[in-house]
Amino acid sequence: MLPTKISTLSALLLTVFFVALTEAKDKASPRERAGAEIFGLHCSTCHGVRLMKEDTAFDLVAYVASADESRFVRASKTARGSMPSFASSLTDQQLADVYAYVKRGHTPDLNDVRMESNH
Repeated sequence: MLPTKISTLSALLLTVFFVALTEAKDKASPRERAGAEIFGLHCSTCHGVRLMKEDTAFDLVAYVASADESRFVRASKTARGSMPSFASSLTDQQLADVYAYVKRGHTPDLNDVRMESNH
């Protein structure tokens, strides 16, 4: 009977561990949360609220899938077409946080982040 209790307890502990690990993985990091807010304030007018692409700009999710963080930061600091340069308004760290948010994608745990644009 003792081995059965130990086996059951072990299974229960493993289940709790994996549930906790999954929940931790599903929560946005501080960088991703900061990036979501910055995106909402500076990027959502053209790129869509919560990454829901509008027809006015290209899809950042697709771009980030093929661009590393440093390329994203450099591109965000260079004006192209209708996209303004953010070199004087956002720091490299803020742009890197936006990259982290876009790379993660908008998830329900970020729904409480302010996503209104100031433009």
